[in-house]
Amino acid sequence: MKFLEEKFVPFAAKVGAQKHLACIRDSFVVIMPLTIAGALGVLLNNFHTLFAPSGLNMPAIQEGYSNFLASSGLGTVFAALNNGTIAMMAVLLAGMLTSKLTAVNGGDAEAGFVVGLAGYLCGVAQNNGALYADGTKFPGAAIDAKLLAADGLFVAMIFGLLMGTLFPKLSNNPKLQIKMPDGVPPAVSKSFSSMIPAIIVMLVVAAIYGYAEKFTGMNVWQIVTKFLSTPLQGLSQNVIMVIVMYFMIDLLWIFGLHGANIVVSVTTPILTPLSNANVNRFANGEEPLNTVVGGLQSGFAFLGGSGATLGCIIAIFIFSKSKASKTIAQLALAPGLFEINEPLTFGLPIVMNMVLAIPFIIGPIVLGVVTFYLMESGIIRRPCIEASWVTPPVLIGFLCTGGDIKGAIWNVVEIVLLTVLWTPFIIMNDKVEAGNA
Repeated sequence: MKFLEEKFVPFAAKVGAQKHLACIRDSFVVIMPLTIAGALGVLLNNFHTLFAPSGLNMPAIQEGYSNFLASSGLGTVFAALNNGTIAMMAVLLAGMLTSKLTAVNGGDAEAGFVVGLAGYLCGVAQNNGALYADGTKFPGAAIDAKLLAADGLFVAMIFGLLMGTLFPKLSNNPKLQIKMPDGVPPAVSKSFSSMIPAIIVMLVVAAIYGYAEKFTGMNVWQIVTKFLSTPLQGLSQNVIMVIVMYFMIDLLWIFGLHGANIVVSVTTPILTPLSNANVNRFANGEEPLNTVVGGLQSGFAFLGGSGATLGCIIAIFIFSKSKASKTIAQLALAPGLFEINEPLTFGLPIVMNMVLAIPFIIGPIVLGVVTFYLMESGIIRRPCIEASWVTPPVLIGFLCTGGDIKGAIWNVVEIVLLTVLWTPFIIMNDKVEAGNA
């Protein structure tokens, strides 16, 4: 315990505060509402699968809903919603990450956003021998749509970090700034001030794109996929990742640190492309392939928030004799239903409480591991919709699995299991409180 307090906790806090990781995390947070909107479009376009023979087996409703989407034109609307959000996630991330890091480094965030977008697109739009549907060659630069979405996220992050570091350093150099006369509008003057740094950054990233392919025979995306993203993502899709990830999140919370923010800073770049790949497969009528994604955590392992504390609240209501605990549980119930559990974590408290730390750490791991195997065996569909993490239990299990009713049913079973797990520790905690009174 002394080692954890003196060595591990300070190190974890430094990781969580590291500016590059923090900017990556915050960039994903900013664009998350857009991905949820896109996921909603995918869900509504594929809602008929709920009534398929593999689901509720109501073919008349399934066919009727499909026909309604086609006749009303809503199918096109929902597809467009996805195409403008999830399908553009790499571009959005490149711009936002460059903007965030530019601001942190003392530069102009708005200009950084534009530079980030342009810098990423410099490599996407290439004369790569693309073909029309009839097999004839496309005459100009072509854009590989996959690189705008999940397949491009790793490169977007790498180049976002590069541009977000280089651009403010250059733009803060007075020798590279174009000074306009006093009468020029501020917006125009500001734009000209960053012109030369922006051009230099564009030349640098364009040179990386061009010479990487010239000397290796592979474009930047192929290089990153082969040597970075594929190995990391391959390592992530196993039960060990589930155990380690959830253990670290909840252990950090026990010491009062926001474990999710710290761990997610590291795992988001790895898991988000896999999550988006699931969404895209589901949108195309295919089964998702990746199990360890964000939806496994928010939809099944962390019911009630970090530590899966919804079971704690229920156990207090039923079995606790402590008036103080019941009062805290009453206050924590409403936010807990929306996965917000700070009132419980700090009010009960669970932080630095070695009795309640046990179910707090064990609960999410057990739920995550069992859910992992249920999904791997095909009993429950893998997460394929980006449901907001504040979605209440049962509903989130239904939504994040693309309308799989078994996901909702499993959420109900999980709540019962959590209550059973937390009960003896709540009773024990009451005795500890009584002894300390």
